[in-house]
Amino acid sequence: MVCGIVLFSIYGTDTHHASQDSIWWTVRGRNLIPPTATDITLRQNLLDHDPIYTVSEKDLNAFLDKRFARPGKTLDSFSERRPADSKSIGSIIGPLGWKVTADTVSYTYFASNGGTHDYYHDTKTGLTYQSSVYW
Repeated sequence: MVCGIVLFSIYGTDTHHASQDSIWWTVRGRNLIPPTATDITLRQNLLDHDPIYTVSEKDLNAFLDKRFARPGKTLDSFSERRPADSKSIGSIIGPLGWKVTADTVSYTYFASNGGTHDYYHDTKTGLTYQSSVYW
């Protein structure tokens, strides 16, 4: 029973954090959120996490360039961004209910362990939804 309560409190709730510094759970999840992100709402599960946060596009690109560059290579994430599909504008995505806007761009990266990391960023407001799934 106690084990069930502990697991529910870790995996069954959303937590709010002013910055990445107050996220106490696994490094695997923390190191996928830009260090300059603020106003973070985080939902974590056993094999994925879904945060929404605010970050400038410049800081997001700097983070993505560093985090997802292959060894010995440079990454220009800004050139890889994709605008939102016009059919998806106004749609709600993810378990936290993030709304795709006309100013949304997305980035997708794959980890060496097969994980997938999607970042949806509103270029006007800085609001970012991230969906990270790992094995």
